[in-house]
Amino acid sequence: MASPKLPDPFARYRGYSANVLNNGFCLMTQFYLNGIAKRMLTGGAREATPAEQIGSGFAAGLGSGVVCGPLELIMIQQQRKGGTILSVGGDLARGGPSIVSRGMLALGLREGIYCAGFMGILPAVRKHIRETYAHTPFGQSEDAARLTATFIAGPICAFASHPPDTVKTCMQGDIEQVRFKGYGQSAGVLVAESGIAALWRGMPWRLFRQCCAVFLFDKISAEVAPRLFPHAFR
Repeated sequence: MASPKLPDPFARYRGYSANVLNNGFCLMTQFYLNGIAKRMLTGGAREATPAEQIGSGFAAGLGSGVVCGPLELIMIQQQRKGGTILSVGGDLARGGPSIVSRGMLALGLREGIYCAGFMGILPAVRKHIRETYAHTPFGQSEDAARLTATFIAGPICAFASHPPDTVKTCMQGDIEQVRFKGYGQSAGVLVAESGIAALWRGMPWRLFRQCCAVFLFDKISAEVAPRLFPHAFR
């Protein structure tokens, strides 16, 4: 009797390199666009208000969809079918702009909400906690205020950005359009099959990831960026 075939452990890491590139280039684009948006709003002469921080973060995330959309598409197709970044990317490019840009609008919306959270809501809440509750455990230090703000901003942006992420993932996983065609149709299929809660499938895992990420992003932005680019913080 033949022994059962064991699963390939490396299959669990399909798309890993594409995901690393996606996160790196996506974040670089977001911080760059966020700086441009804030400068446009403030003229570089004053600090941005909380509303301006949230708006510039949303604009930066929305714009980053052009960069991270194709990379995330490659990652998802690798996860489904295997192949290398170059081979999968080449196949997708031969499909034309409609394939390369598949799900990009939903991804831009997801990133816009996400960036509004960690570039706008989190620093604004952190500052408020630090100023108002400095004599409590929640605001006694910058990191305590940051952690408290993380558990406010993280769930907000995770909950609000998850439906476009779900739709985007379904569309990018089905480039043949067997089940999922357009944005509205894809959302309709999910809701018809499993109810409105289907749009939030997998959110607990993403919530945990986002809370860790937004804390680190804010920490790096607040403490590392001024040391790397002191001229921008004078």
